[in-house]
Amino acid sequence: MGDILDKFIAAAKENVACGYYNKRERFEGKRISMRQRLDEAGFLLITEIKHASPAGEYSFDNIDVEKAAADFRRCGSDAISVVVEPQIFRGRLENVATAKKASGLPVLFKDFVISSAQIEAAARVGADAVLLVVKVSDRLGLDLDAHIAEAHGRGLEVLLEAYDADEMKRAMRTDADMLGINNRDLTTLKVDLGRTKSIMEAAGELDRPVISESGIKSGKEVEYVKKCGASGVLVGTAIWKAKDLREKVKDLKSGAVSV
Repeated sequence: MGDILDKFIAAAKENVACGYYNKRERFEGKRISMRQRLDEAGFLLITEIKHASPAGEYSFDNIDVEKAAADFRRCGSDAISVVVEPQIFRGRLENVATAKKASGLPVLFKDFVISSAQIEAAARVGADAVLLVVKVSDRLGLDLDAHIAEAHGRGLEVLLEAYDADEMKRAMRTDADMLGINNRDLTTLKVDLGRTKSIMEAAGELDRPVISESGIKSGKEVEYVKKCGASGVLVGTAIWKAKDLREKVKDLKSGAVSV
């Protein structure tokens, strides 16, 4: 019997097969380096455009992506993640260009990437970086290094996500620009913020910045993972569940700029 990750992968296969990533308009704007932004800022607050939570915590029929992206920037966001997966997360490819135009910030193409078609689409719609997941590649027997090389060949940076110390050590042997730690178990959707701490400790000295992803709800928790050694955070659900999106981003930023 399959787990939740298998459902995500099955949906990704359907999205690729139905041509979702094909025949889209090309974004002609310039790319903005997410890694350079991180190096300049010292710590990266990545806020996320996400229409629905896979854990069922919320779901929106529509989001004003342009307004949200502009608000993100005004309230201190350093970059924006855009979830484009259409079935489970109700995302849209065109939201990438919309968010980038409205914010002027680097944009991460977030999806369960299993195919070159998705990497090509990320480059075409204006993304600056693409998320790849070690566990997804492992489960399907994909060539992770080839996908990273293809992304780089298309001018995209790569955020490579790991879930445990073993995956992190393997991720460190790749050419990914940034490494990620997912605090959410992709097989059960349970969240443990302590995962960032334990993996950072087990991985030892890191030669690239690490982004702590999922489960972060407040400025205090941003401060916590920062003290654990993370160079940035990616936050989605906490923003969209908040009563005031702008105040929540400001709260998260307070943790990002703490000493």
